[in-house]
Amino acid sequence: MTGRTMTIVNPAAEDVARRLALAPRLASLRGARIALIDNSKRNAGEFLDALQERLVREYGVAGVERYRKASPSVPAPPEVLARLVEACDGAVHAVAD
Repeated sequence: MTGRTMTIVNPAAEDVARRLALAPRLASLRGARIALIDNSKRNAGEFLDALQERLVREYGVAGVERYRKASPSVPAPPEVLARLVEACDGAVHAVAD
């Protein structure tokens, strides 16, 4: 070599974990509005259909708002999540296959 330096770069993503706290539990589901997020994998919709029926019938959930993601690999758009946070008391994000 002729005195030049070579920089070697590791292409792996940095492992920087954000610390997040769990949301507080709802005191009760009775009268609550719940967001159900479908990740668009096979059977997620069927699971959420059954869950919605049970939440309303057995736990007194007052309303359900559904959102289906365009693809399992793409996160829900921030504006959709913001709308669900404003409109709902809690959320279930379904992952199925």
